[in-house]
Amino acid sequence: MPSPTFTFLNHAGFLLRTDNALLLADPWLDGTVLNDAWSLLDRSTSSARLIAELNASGLPVFIWCSRAQPDRLSTPFLRRFRAEFRGIATFLYRQGRDWRLHGELRRNRFAVAECADGQARTLARDLRLTAFANGEGDSWCLIRCGRRTLLHLGECALATRAACHAAAERLRRANIRVDVLLTGFADMAWCGNPDNFSRREAAAEQGIERLALQAETFKPRLIVPVASFARFSRVDNAWLNHGRRTPLGVLEAPRLEAQRGIIRFLQPGARFDLEFDSPASLAARHEQALAHWMGCWRDRPEPLARPAQATVAELKDAFLRYRERAGERLHGLPRLLERLRLLRPLVLALPDLRQTLELSYLRGLRLLARDAQADVAMCSGTALYLLRAEDGFDTTYAGGCFWVMRGSGLSAFGRFFLPQRMGRRGLDRQRPWATGNMLLRAMLEWAVRGIRTALR
Repeated sequence: MPSPTFTFLNHAGFLLRTDNALLLADPWLDGTVLNDAWSLLDRSTSSARLIAELNASGLPVFIWCSRAQPDRLSTPFLRRFRAEFRGIATFLYRQGRDWRLHGELRRNRFAVAECADGQARTLARDLRLTAFANGEGDSWCLIRCGRRTLLHLGECALATRAACHAAAERLRRANIRVDVLLTGFADMAWCGNPDNFSRREAAAEQGIERLALQAETFKPRLIVPVASFARFSRVDNAWLNHGRRTPLGVLEAPRLEAQRGIIRFLQPGARFDLEFDSPASLAARHEQALAHWMGCWRDRPEPLARPAQATVAELKDAFLRYRERAGERLHGLPRLLERLRLLRPLVLALPDLRQTLELSYLRGLRLLARDAQADVAMCSGTALYLLRAEDGFDTTYAGGCFWVMRGSGLSAFGRFFLPQRMGRRGLDRQRPWATGNMLLRAMLEWAVRGIRTALR
């Protein structure tokens, strides 16, 4: 009887194969995501080849989606999978306070199975998955594959000592030992303006600290880095690549000296036997992968162009429609919150148009003096996407295609687009209790942040 195998696909994606089933996690294998803001470091992989492999296996396929973000739930992959996959497939997700993932899968007419928090779901005789919440819309999971246990944390789950210790205690009570830790080593999101190199260096150090903390807490026999193999790919966010840790930089970090012997990087397509392979047997593949990834890091393709320039008229029309949608979904709540000064208008600078705008749920879009103090700045094409797309804020923030123009600018940006973020996650008048609960938590967080700022 063959042993179960692990195959690293690309970025956060991997494939587990047993005698009875396949488990595919977070497939993003080609193309760009987040309005062209991210591209894969290794662009040699393809959804077509993976789907052909799944078809050839003849086994039932389970697809784990850790969160509803395009680097985990790639829309081009979904379209191709729906058109070309010929077998039996079930998408797995953990239902939390984010309903968009379920809706996305249902719209594509996929079979969907909800994984209740902390309850093991048997996928096959030799394959079992247990999902856990990580904040509002993210999740992590524990996978039992044959006789081995894999802890899949992705890019940012269990980032604090308290969270790690709580999870470790939960596993200890269940008498579970982690064999393989799958975790990221660098966050992908906005992390400072172009001149704020020290902030990006600090964020890179936090990624190292998180990895070390997880390794020390769970004590795996093998660590496979995942979820950090992408680059910021547009001319208006490429600066975010500077200061990030390369795989070699991760291994050379003094904080990870004790774990260096069990960290094993893999290149796309690399496969190992979960039963018999060890850090020692993977050493040669690890060295090949390091050379491969360092080559990808040095290969810096020309950045992609920013979106086409928008006009003020297009932006006015887009904001009018956005304001109508937000008001309809939330029974006019955004206007009320602004009237009560719990939300304030957002001032947005558009350098390519040499214009400064005010966005207001009460007053609409207004032109301000060109030198008016803005909260954030971005190109007009990004602003148009921000207003038109259901995931406009999430995409713009994760893609990092903006500049913060004053100290409170980032929080003002996130607060103003809270109605959009709630609608994207399915929090609207159809779920009044969940919606009210999130608003209350958000207002408490704002109040605490304001008090801390005042005390500094």
